[in-house]
Amino acid sequence: MAPALVTRPGKILYLDAYDSFSNNIIALVEQQLDVKVVSIHIDDPRFINDTARFTEYLKNFDAAIAGPGPGTATNDNDVGLMNVLWKLQDTELLPVLGICLGFQSLAAAYGASIQRLPQPRHGLVAEILHSGRSLFEDVDQVMATQYHSLQVNIAHPIQAQRAVRYPRQLWVPSEPCPDLEPLAWDFDDKRNGAVLMAVRHREKPFWGVQFHPESICTNEDGTRILQNWWTEAQAWLRNRLISAPNDQHLISKSSMTIAGFNTLLGIQDLDDCNRNQRDTTSKLRNTIDIDESMAGPEVFARLLAHGDSESLPDLPPDIVHVATCGSGRLKVQDVCDLFKIPEREAIVLESCVQSDLLPTKVGTGRYSIIGLIIPGETLRLHYYTDTQKLQLQTDDDRVHLQSRVANVWAYIKSIMVHLMPSTQPAGPSFAPFWGGLMGYVSYEAGLETIGVDPSPCPEDEKIADICFAYVTRSIVFDHKFKKIYIQSIRGSDDMDWVRDATARISQRAYELSQDRTPSPGLKPNPFEIDIVIKLYAERATASVPSQDRYCDAVKACQQFIAAGDSYELCLTSQNEVRIPRHELYDTELLPWRLYKNLMSRNPAPFSAFVRLGNTTILSSSPERFMSWDRSGCAQCRPIKGTVRKAPGLTYEDADAILSTPKERAENLMILDLVRHQLHGVYGPGNVHVTQLMEIEEYETLWQLVSVVEGVPEGVQKAKTPEEWEEPVDYVRPKSSSNSIGIDAFVASLPPGSMTGAPKKRSCEILKEIENERRRGIYSGVLGYLDVGGGGDFSVVIRTAVKVDPEKSTDSTSPPETQEYDVWRVGAGGAVTAQSTPEGEYAEMFAKLHSTLSVFQ
Repeated sequence: MAPALVTRPGKILYLDAYDSFSNNIIALVEQQLDVKVVSIHIDDPRFINDTARFTEYLKNFDAAIAGPGPGTATNDNDVGLMNVLWKLQDTELLPVLGICLGFQSLAAAYGASIQRLPQPRHGLVAEILHSGRSLFEDVDQVMATQYHSLQVNIAHPIQAQRAVRYPRQLWVPSEPCPDLEPLAWDFDDKRNGAVLMAVRHREKPFWGVQFHPESICTNEDGTRILQNWWTEAQAWLRNRLISAPNDQHLISKSSMTIAGFNTLLGIQDLDDCNRNQRDTTSKLRNTIDIDESMAGPEVFARLLAHGDSESLPDLPPDIVHVATCGSGRLKVQDVCDLFKIPEREAIVLESCVQSDLLPTKVGTGRYSIIGLIIPGETLRLHYYTDTQKLQLQTDDDRVHLQSRVANVWAYIKSIMVHLMPSTQPAGPSFAPFWGGLMGYVSYEAGLETIGVDPSPCPEDEKIADICFAYVTRSIVFDHKFKKIYIQSIRGSDDMDWVRDATARISQRAYELSQDRTPSPGLKPNPFEIDIVIKLYAERATASVPSQDRYCDAVKACQQFIAAGDSYELCLTSQNEVRIPRHELYDTELLPWRLYKNLMSRNPAPFSAFVRLGNTTILSSSPERFMSWDRSGCAQCRPIKGTVRKAPGLTYEDADAILSTPKERAENLMILDLVRHQLHGVYGPGNVHVTQLMEIEEYETLWQLVSVVEGVPEGVQKAKTPEEWEEPVDYVRPKSSSNSIGIDAFVASLPPGSMTGAPKKRSCEILKEIENERRRGIYSGVLGYLDVGGGGDFSVVIRTAVKVDPEKSTDSTSPPETQEYDVWRVGAGGAVTAQSTPEGEYAEMFAKLHSTLSVFQ
């Protein structure tokens, strides 16, 4: 009897050199080829010191891809296991495609030198000249995205002499590198001359390309190149099998790739190797590595939801009590004043609106959310990177529970699952927030997620790296329909508060509707109407970096870029505004007055007023980090490219500036990074770019914005929150929605628009250039995790942060800690090879000014 037909996709091993585009390559390969990709890092501890074991492991695969990454092919630490591929003996060979760093590693192994380009190519798109052979068979025009500072030099006449004797000489191997056949060249930059873009080994199944076929801006012929490689790889495997029919190793490999050979040769399919292969896609671990004596996440969740039967109340979030009313002429700040938000701890996430109180044209400002903090009761989660301690505190700083945790996000994820409502109906379907955790995540907490050690926190600046308040009462504005939701998730006995709050808001809305005086508008001059703010601002002194110092930092960034260690570095500066305290102004109300001043000067779709413990945040951020709905559909809006508004500067002028290769390259690099992060969670075919580098207008700036969305497998692509229509019902979320949204959120920390790419190496470099100084809340994210499964966070930019010193009875403490308010305002920009130090300083200062103006 003939053996049963066994068919299965091919298996490809991907060597990840810690690049920030790897998941895009894997997604493209799995979408376009009938293959399954397994990814390991170039320094996988199982193999890095055991070449024989790695060689044996390779027998489980049909082919390999050596991916891009930071560094240089001449540094063994940067390429790791790639070097083993090029040294495989004939019987161990398998087809390999090298991309960018992998391409350079292949070329270096066969005699090429690796040299710096006079003009690095990062995020730039150029047409390349190709031979029409091998990888480029039946390929037309290739518009290729490039991310490289280094080039492969094979001493070809076109490189050495910048000329060839006849056109076909372009495709002839050079004498120093006779095994490498050129397949493509780039002539886009005269300073660089001819740059080798692709090769194939003349005898072995090795191919390589310098550019990135997976980039969103590489045209569709980039896909054709991958398909051609896989076709040639399969042909090589078939030929090898025919020439050595008794080689069981080769038979096993071919059985996974060549349909029909299984039946022909009577081969049974291999068992699925590597079932326990380490996942390198940045997903959250499902296990929690803590000491058994420590409290687990379920204990934190139980205290949050059910209290301790003593000082903490029982408030299970099983149902959302809600009432609605029209907002009329009410503004968010009116409701905040009504509920005395300025006088105590609170979280206000405010979207700027137009003079008619409708959302701004930018399209991200439909909702505003007021999270009410209940004095003496509201619990907060605090996490500190220095000690890896997670604490549950009340607003009097009393710690009810603490645990040392190895993975704080596994805790927070589990807590949110435990807090999900379990009864019907749960809450209004079109209110994006019912209740849950509201707060911030610092830049340093983000560094932990990518394996970069955060700088230690100064002794005089104790502040949580993650701080979330458990908000059980909230007020949500829907600016599109001028509707207000008044909500509570405090168990079964809080409907009285909902009714009372609704009545108060409705009464205030009625009073405003009866006021026939013209509206003062949304942009009063606070210096004319608030003498306290004026006095406070007049006493302020600002400390900002000198132009020389900042320009030197830009040059240092460019040296790392030129060396191939980064494509883009998002340099920042930490600036201070110091203001002496005075008995004439109320310390408690002053932050709110400053926030209103900031909003009048620089309204933004992701503005925020946060006062938690000793920390006050005044934000006018224009940038969404990530939002996701209750079905797990996520949206990111990376912003790169900024033009400050000035007299005489038109939209057309801004368009001309933001359409330059430099500005578009900045945005493209972060856009591809965001795609990589979402691909690692949502998988191939489920990540979409819905807006590609379009200009959006803000109050003080024009900015270049892209939009990327991730959709869970099997879920219909969701509308964005701003596209939702009038609410008609109540919904209960699916239990799985919390997981994928938080997975995507954590996989994207810290914000790529504040790091650069590749992210891990770039963050390590920035720590060095920024002198190990903590960024803190600036460059982090701010927003909420909804008990229904959704979430929305902004990038903390255009923001002032004040951390009050801990109260001390020590008479020797410096008097300035008691007599001055210190506001920290961060600002920066993306440094690329195309940057000029003076231009980067001007951009940084434009961003800084938009926030500093509140103190001037």
